[in-house]
Amino acid sequence: MKIILQTLAFVVFFGQSAAFAHEGHNDITRETAINIAIKSVQQLTFKDFGYEVGKLDKSWKSLSKNDVNISDVLDTGFIISATNSTTQKVIYFEIAKNGKVRGVKYGS
Repeated sequence: MKIILQTLAFVVFFGQSAAFAHEGHNDITRETAINIAIKSVQQLTFKDFGYEVGKLDKSWKSLSKNDVNISDVLDTGFIISATNSTTQKVIYFEIAKNGKVRGVKYGS
């Protein structure tokens, strides 16, 4: 019983530490925002995450770093464009300064 209580206390202590660890982190860099967009494109070829673009077709898997650019820097984050070199379709990511993807939309 003592071991179970110690284990529970250990899990609770480190669980709270992890929650506080994200407070005060620095904003992401331009490079990190681009990497998040690239990773998000790859994920969106497997699953619809509820963004406007839905699930992307397999042609997006060939996206390279050269196909991704910062379109705008906002007070709250970045707008990243990604161009599919096969279809020439463009999608835009809004990525918050904390690294969260806020939205993904097709370009007009």
